[in-house]
This record gives sequence, C-alpha cells and structure tokens, in this order.
Amino acid sequence: MENSMEEELFYIIMVINMVKQSIWLNEDLDSNFPYLDSDIETDVLIIGGGIVGVLCAYELQKRNINYILVEKEKIGRKTTKDTTAFLTIQHETLYQDLIKNFGILKARQYLELNSKALKKFKDLSKIYDFDYEEYSSSLFSSINEKTIYQEYKALEKLNCNTSLIKDLPLDIEIKLGVSVINQAIINPYKLITSISKELNIYEFTKIKKLYKNKAITNNDKVIRFKSVIIATHYPFKNISNLTFMKLTQRRSYVCSIKADRKISGSYCSIDTDGLYFRQYKDSIIIGGNDRNTGTNNKNDFIEKIEKLNIGEITNIWSGQDCITLDGIPYIGKYSIFYPNHYIATGFNFWGFTWAMASSFILADMIEWNQEYKLVSPSRISINKNLYNNIKTSLKNLLTFKTPRCKHLGCKLVYNKDEKTWECPCHGSRYNINGKLLDGPTKKNMQSIRKK
Repeated sequence: MENSMEEELFYIIMVINMVKQSIWLNEDLDSNFPYLDSDIETDVLIIGGGIVGVLCAYELQKRNINYILVEKEKIGRKTTKDTTAFLTIQHETLYQDLIKNFGILKARQYLELNSKALKKFKDLSKIYDFDYEEYSSSLFSSINEKTIYQEYKALEKLNCNTSLIKDLPLDIEIKLGVSVINQAIINPYKLITSISKELNIYEFTKIKKLYKNKAITNNDKVIRFKSVIIATHYPFKNISNLTFMKLTQRRSYVCSIKADRKISGSYCSIDTDGLYFRQYKDSIIIGGNDRNTGTNNKNDFIEKIEKLNIGEITNIWSGQDCITLDGIPYIGKYSIFYPNHYIATGFNFWGFTWAMASSFILADMIEWNQEYKLVSPSRISINKNLYNNIKTSLKNLLTFKTPRCKHLGCKLVYNKDEKTWECPCHGSRYNINGKLLDGPTKKNMQSIRKK
C-alpha cells in the first residue's frame, strides 16, 4: 500500500531535521595544537591524529620514548569521530574461524591481545572521564543459529565467560545470541580529547613526502626520525608491500535515536543486513547497511530504523573501515625494505580495541624489537578474498569509463545517497566537486563529472 501524503510529508520533515554528523560532535569538545613551523628531530614520528595515533603517542610518552605526532587537520575528526566505540573481544564470529584455520594457539593470542586492550581502557577510565561503562556484549543472528552456537563453543574452548541469549532489548527477531561479560562502551571523542592534552602533537601539519628517515611537511619543514608509525587508517604508503591488494574498504551507516527506553550492553548482528546497537546517555545508537565502498546497494537504512518504532532519529552519519583478507589486522613493520616504518590498519570494524592493542604492540616493537607474528603486515593470506580483490581491481582498471581514481586509476562509482564518488577497488572517496574525503589516495580530483 502506498504511503499517504501526510506520511510522506512527515518522512521528508524528519530527514530534514536530522543532524548529519556523528553524535560525538554534538558536544563542545575541541583540540588546539600548533602547526609545525620549523625543522625537527625525533625518535618516533607518528603520522595521523586519530585514536590509533593518539594512543600510540600516549604509550610512547609513558615509556619516555621521544616522539611527535602530526595530523593534517584536527585530531579525531576523520575515522575516529564516526565510530560507535564498542569495546569488546567479540569480533563477529571470528574465533571459530581462527581455531579452524590457524589453531587454538593463534585464537588465544588474538583473544589475549584484545583482552589486554580492554584492561588498558579500564585503567585509563580511572584517570580520565570518557563515559566508560562496563557491560556485556552480545552477538546474535536472526537466521543462523548454528553459527552463533559454534562461536559460543569456540569461546568456551578459550575459557571465556559466555552465555547464550534468546531475546533482545529491541524488537528484532532473533534465533540465538552469545553474550560475553565485562566488556565496555565509551565516548570516543571525550577519550581522545582527554588523553591528548599533554601530548606532543602538531595539527594542520600534512606530510607530503616520506623517506626512510625523514619526512617533508606541506610547508617544507623537515622531520628527521629513527622510526615512523603510519596511523592514517588506510596507509598512504601502500604500493611496495602490496597493501592495496590486501585491503578492501566497507561503509557502515549509523544513527542516534532519542528514546524513552534504556538498553544495557552492546549488540551486534552477524547477518548480512543486520543491525548493531548500544545506549549512549538518552540515545540509542544503531548501525547497519554495511556494504563495500563503491557498490551501488540500495540504502534503505532509515526505513529499517523507522520500522523499529523506538523514537526520533536525531543524528545520522556513516563510517568506513579497512577489511583484511583473513580478519586479522596488519600491525607492524611495513616491509623488509623499510624496517623502521610501521603501520596499523585493517581493524575490520573493531577499531577501538585494536587501536589500543596497536599502541602497545608498536611500542614493544620499537622499544624491544618484539615480534607479533599474528598481526604481521607481511604475512601471506591466499584465499577467496584475495581473488575477489584482484578481480575487482582488474575489472575497474580495465574499463574505459570516467571519472577515475587518483590512486591507481580505477573507475569511480557515484553514491547518490551520500553524493560522493567512490573507488570500488581500494575505497577512496571524493565529494561531488572532486575534493578527497577518504584515502588511500592523497590527491583531489582536478575535474569531475557532476551528477
């Protein structure tokens, strides 16, 4: 049945009244760091002022290791602001896959790294106020009871305190869920602004050239270093070690809803079109409609949320993350040719636990040359995801359609919902005028066909 004119009008007004930015930016929190206006030397250069870079700076400072962090805009205003900040060791149904493909030892290593990260967040919450709350986290499925049960058994093998659930606090059909206690949720922007105040940070300082032991900024200042951490979400240095073939990018849509009800904990569907949600103050944050960047899937996210009938949508935004071939991040040395260059990427939508893990992993590697083979960027993963990446790249490189991405020349696809041009190969995004929104490319489009 078609909607009445009144219903259509209500829907239009609702969309207009939404704030199209992350809920974290509603609060009056801001940074105020200088830009780099002179040459400088340091032991460690950190490039990127998102949560990874800031946590790395915090960890190095605790260890009395000399560092500087440079951010091309303002800290926390790119990928970090778009997160929902679930702190959990449950990263979809990965543990059963890790045990099956790599053995229980690697699965336990993965769990231990993320458990250590969670403890560090808890310790930080005793020093800084970033709305840390400890809750259970749950995975669930509306169609696949077997996979959830297998994940439950995998977590049992790893001695996790888990339980099965059959109900959700929202009216979403569920076959089965698995819950883990002592997980957490936070305000990510309060965290990054709190811990950054005493750190050695330069904003509006863009790196335009990076060499083995020095970097050149946008105003031609020279930074000399012994080691460099590239914490730019998608590493802008990604050719010589074939990182661009080992990563895809996916987008996820998120909204906050003013609701009377309260929910306890965080919940994430493993289904293809499923939703994930958590509470923040008097709002419920809900995400979903995940899709590969550069695909033209119908974006019916708002319609899905409206059907839940839980309240008014106040904020709506979207985020993007890097997906690895095997579900495990790439954290460590960029390549054997650049042993003092380090990257942290491929968090597979679980960025905050892995951001914290990256901070102590990279600090251990720089300070003690400790190895972390589980997350090594040079590990080899030959699977269907690699073949899909190659197929997508070849298909879009060989087409004659324009416009084309400034990264490696793939054709761009227009996203009518967000009014952006997207690269289906590696995930670069531009606005309708050709201004760069997301890497890996570093260049704007000089001219672009408008829709």
